[in-house]
Amino acid sequence: MSESYSICLYFCPLTIQECDSQTSSLLKSWLPEDELVKVDRYVKQEAKTQGLMVRGYLRALLSQHSDLLPNEWRFEYGEKGKPRLSDTQFKQTGIHFNLSHSGDWLLVGICVPKAEKRNNLDAVEFGVDIERCRSSTNIHSILSHYFSEPEKAALLALPAELQRERFFDLWALKESYIKAKGLGLALSLKSFAFDFSSLSETPLELDVTKISSSGDAPTSKLSTRHILLKQHISLSIMQAKQAADTSTLEIQTMQPAKNWHCWLGHLDDSYRFAMSIGQCQQVSIKAQQVDFKTLLQPEL
Repeated sequence: MSESYSICLYFCPLTIQECDSQTSSLLKSWLPEDELVKVDRYVKQEAKTQGLMVRGYLRALLSQHSDLLPNEWRFEYGEKGKPRLSDTQFKQTGIHFNLSHSGDWLLVGICVPKAEKRNNLDAVEFGVDIERCRSSTNIHSILSHYFSEPEKAALLALPAELQRERFFDLWALKESYIKAKGLGLALSLKSFAFDFSSLSETPLELDVTKISSSGDAPTSKLSTRHILLKQHISLSIMQAKQAADTSTLEIQTMQPAKNWHCWLGHLDDSYRFAMSIGQCQQVSIKAQQVDFKTLLQPEL
């Protein structure tokens, strides 16, 4: 079966020192008034700068997949705030996207249909998440409130030194699924479960492009490192089922989710990322680490 969508994962450092006055002016020139107002609502200057960088990265990366310029993108928002392209631009490009940031990293996921799918676009559900593993988090006080019983049991069966890693792996996966559904906390974290018993690992190439200052003019330098991408992670969803002995009683059971694919990876020892996509049969995945110096080089 051929791939119907291509997923591009972009890992973007939120290093505020990279956003100098020239870069900041360029990014602000891309944003409509409502987005500028949202950025200005942040109290701390660091938060304002990161908010500007997040919006700048998204627009610049979307333009890598379309003829639209960064200042031309227009967004709409779901009932729970999930951003998406305007209806006109979605029909024009077929692009689904999602983004997540934690600590020093922003993850932008862009899901693009293959050429043969452009005239028959699917209602794909797509979400990504990146999480920083924090040693201060009391994971055991959270388990019973937000994790399903199968997830909790599998985690507690692990050696103590592996439980924190599993906790943040599951948290990233659960966030990516919730973001794909676009329902926010209206979707209970205990109403679905991930199972790692059948997972496998495959290398994912992470392309890293940096600007070199040596010589008379800046040049781009590309290097590649590999990340182990965990796949074949099973997803089950809580469903109501009428009991056989009564016409009124319903029982809740976990049932395998159909046409959902979920992946998990570790960017480094501190950060892990996850993505979930539904209503989609086959995809190809690429990953790239970008920064403003390389991404905006033609503009600055």
